[in-house]
Parts: sequence; structure tokens; C-alpha cells
Amino acid sequence: MLRMARKNKNQRSMAKGKKRKKLFSLRKQSHSKNEKIGPDLIQDRIQQSFELANEPELLDLAFSPDLVQSRIVSFLDQRPDCVIEERTDVARDPEKLADLITYFSSTLLSDLLTGDFTCQMSRALRACETRLKMVGQKNKSEAALITRSLIDISDQETLQEHPLILRIAFMALDQAILERENKSYQLTFCGLLFELLYANEMMEDFVGGEQGFYTRYYDNSKSTTRAIEIDLASFPARALYKNFDPQKVYITLQENTDFCPVEGQELTCHKFIGDDPHLYLEVDQERLRLHASSMDSLDASMEAIEDLCGDQIFFLAKRLDQATNSYTERR
Repeated sequence: MLRMARKNKNQRSMAKGKKRKKLFSLRKQSHSKNEKIGPDLIQDRIQQSFELANEPELLDLAFSPDLVQSRIVSFLDQRPDCVIEERTDVARDPEKLADLITYFSSTLLSDLLTGDFTCQMSRALRACETRLKMVGQKNKSEAALITRSLIDISDQETLQEHPLILRIAFMALDQAILERENKSYQLTFCGLLFELLYANEMMEDFVGGEQGFYTRYYDNSKSTTRAIEIDLASFPARALYKNFDPQKVYITLQENTDFCPVEGQELTCHKFIGDDPHLYLEVDQERLRLHASSMDSLDASMEAIEDLCGDQIFFLAKRLDQATNSYTERR
């Protein structure tokens, strides 16, 4: 009996030892994970979240450029002392824009960050995180996870300084500058965006630096449009592409000398005619449609547009159709 009691005691002691070892191992593993997701890494992922704006799940997340434009115009109508008359590369005056910058960064951005918007963003980030994890993009997946977590727990004032939120806001201001008529306030709009990008250290990532800014907003001499009526029956050969980054594709075409915007643009669809009169393009939030006068012309144009836009577009289908505008999409 005594021998059996000692045996049972030894077994219990060994079991406790195993439990302690397992607990120590789990704690060590947990501590290791916490070290991996430390404050420095979290900060890196927050900064990297800037890039998430181009992911498919987040492409529909946008602030209205029309609303941004109208609110800024209303502010400037009441505060003419904030209006600037020169380009930032000629005479930069951030102090004159200080009140407008404060208005944009606090009042306007606060009004844009509605509960519906943040909920939509949280859902989009969850879907984005899942997809990125499945395809092995660990860093971006972590950026989506951390951003979603911050959105769920942060107050509005904190979110107003988040790089991804700022990028979306700056994209709306970018559209207001390039695609809307701002009359006497155009230089002020440009100056505002310059100071916002400069203050938030986003100039390089957003437009490729100061020279890129000047080229994009001041030196874009190809901003004229061509008045022309498009007869789709003259373009029976058609190709359809998925558009992953509507803004970037639009800007790429706008800045390319081989294409000219067609007069009378719609807000949701941008139209371009090629220098080759047998080529016509339509670009919206989800699709790029390439129209050509023949299949030979279409094949050559497809090669050119794919080289130009790169992985921002993805081929879906092409066909020769004399009668309808329909496509048989290949997914």
C-alpha cells in the first residue's frame, strides 16, 4: 500500500511538472508573439495602411469630391483672406492657409467620418485582411487587422489623423482639383492639398514628391478636352477589363499624350479618344472599356493599354459585335 501511495504521489508530481512546463511554454510563446506585434511594428503597419486604399475591397470607400468642393468653396466665400493667388512653387504661404487647413482637418473631415462610413470601412478591412492572409501577404494583412481594430476602438479625433483616412480624404480633394471647376479658387485648392501632404509627410507616396505635385496640378497642359460625338457603332471591336484602381487609371490616361478627354464628362464615367481616331475608352469605378474600329486595331490597342496601366487592370473579355454593346465576361 505504501509503495502504491508513493507511486501515485510521484505520478501526480510528474503531471504537475508537465503542466508547469506547458504553462511556461505557452507564456513564453505568448510573450514572443507580443514582442513581434510590439509598438514599433504596430506603428509601421499603421503607416503601411496608406497602401490599402488600392486594395479591391476598399476601392468603393470614398468621400464625395462634390461635397468636399462645395464645403471648401463655402468656407472661402466667407473667408477671402484665406484665398491665395499664386502657385506654391512660386510663393508658398502656409500661414495664409492655416485656418483653411484647420477647417479641412477638423470640421470637414469630422463631418465626412460618419458612423455609416466607419462601419463600411471596418467591413471592407475585414474582407481585405482575410483575402491578403489567404494569398500570403502577411504585412498588408496585419496592416488591415490593426487598422480595423483601431477604427473599432478609436474616437473620431484619433481617426482623423490615420494615414488611410487621410489618403481617402486627399483623394477626394485631388478629384475636386482635377475633375471639377473651381474658378477663382483653383490655386487655393492646390495650395491646401500641398500643405496637407507636406504636413503629413505623404507627398512622396501620393504624387511622387514636390515635382510630381507641380506636374500633376499645375503643369498638366493636356487638360483640354475634345468636343466630339462618339458613335459606338463605329467601334464594333471591344475589350473589357476589371479596373482595380479607378483614380490611378484615370490619371494615367489623362497624363498620357496619346489620349484626350472627351468633352461633356460624366461624374461616374471618364471618356477618352485616342490620337488614333479608331480608338475610344471608357473608365468607371469598376471597368475599363476599350473600343476599336477593327479586331486588328483592338489587339494593338490592348497591348498598349496593358503596358500603360499594368496590374491596375485585368482582362475579362473581348468580342466583335456590330449590333449590341454587351460583353461575355470571363472571370
